[in-house]
Amino acid sequence: MLNLIIVVLFLFTSISVSANSSYSFLSGGYQLTSVAKDGMGQHFDNKYHYNAYKKLHGVYFRGSWNFVNNFFAEYRTGSTIRSSSKLVQDYFSMGYYIPLSTQTNYYTSVGYASYDTDREINIDSGNVENKKTCKNRKFKEDKIGLSAEIGLRFNAINGLQIEPSYRYTDFSKKGQHELRLTNLIELSQNSDLELNAEYRHWKELDESNYQMGYRYSF
Repeated sequence: MLNLIIVVLFLFTSISVSANSSYSFLSGGYQLTSVAKDGMGQHFDNKYHYNAYKKLHGVYFRGSWNFVNNFFAEYRTGSTIRSSSKLVQDYFSMGYYIPLSTQTNYYTSVGYASYDTDREINIDSGNVENKKTCKNRKFKEDKIGLSAEIGLRFNAINGLQIEPSYRYTDFSKKGQHELRLTNLIELSQNSDLELNAEYRHWKELDESNYQMGYRYSF
């Protein structure tokens, strides 16, 4: 986490040359999610224990439409699963971007985010708080709340666009913090390879996401 924070802060303060400012695009691909030791157990108020890192696999999708002037609408989702565990987050937003130079821009967006966590424990797992009362026990928590994001877009070198961002979501009692680093490697004028990293923290659920996919800008 600390290394990611340092990278994000460095990128915010070290703006260099050009950037692709298109806010109309579709992207998606593979997502790997890593959850910290006993993160799921603590997330569900220590009702069960699993003292190991958890890896989940899935997909992500992001779509943005620059519908008028500097305004854009965006939808973003990521879904990962592993046997009896599932994590899904969605973000619906409206945003506005401000050119800081001919090639660099800042943006902000506001909207709603949802976060769904599911975990199913079998009686044979030995990880449950009360094994006698647990026969295929299920844990589930779905939240929705207001969310806001700020970010920056620029090219570190020719053909490489970097987009660091921070997002906060108000999930009632405890908010969620997200740091995201989007990296675009240009394949052609409208096509890019995406290599992204995210870190989220909400209710002791320390979650890291790594994404590899394709983006088409129009």
